[in-house]
Amino acid sequence: MNHSLNEYEDLCKKAARGGGMHWGQAEEVGKAARILSYYGIDDGQLVLSAIECFSDKNALFLGPALCDKAIDFKKSIRLAGVESPTFILPFLQMMLTSETTCLKVTWIGFEGIVSANEIFCFRPEGIANVGPVNIEIESIETFVFQKTKRFSRVEINENILNMLNKFANRTYAPATEESRLSGAGAGLSDND
Repeated sequence: MNHSLNEYEDLCKKAARGGGMHWGQAEEVGKAARILSYYGIDDGQLVLSAIECFSDKNALFLGPALCDKAIDFKKSIRLAGVESPTFILPFLQMMLTSETTCLKVTWIGFEGIVSANEIFCFRPEGIANVGPVNIEIESIETFVFQKTKRFSRVEINENILNMLNKFANRTYAPATEESRLSGAGAGLSDND
């Protein structure tokens, strides 16, 4: 099914909340999923996998923690035993405020460059790696990017969409007799 990035971000946020994250974390998951889909990196499979195995070693947990620390990227950073490593990329991009700062990010099977305006994958084979892997992050000189294709919509496999919706549905309150009677157009009289 084809969704706008706004719809997809909202779905991922609700799915993350339904998966047990608090609303602040869930909001970050939605933003990260949107960024990856904008660059054509994820179509729902990676975010679903990350939500299903969420822990304090998951990039969905570590990414916001890195943002909170306001890390200076002058030194190389090594993150050990990271699950769902692809989700570190959007959080690194959110942290970059300078147009001239670029980060080289590597893990087994993956090598890419992140800037404030681009995520570029040299070796994308490791994108689907669920980990745990060791991530190396190092600042590099300004990199001349080949502009990658951008997407305003995301095509989600029906099975993946069903699973994301299953998690998202956990955020809805069940209907009660009282809510049914007081809802729009409901009740004992129809006065429309």
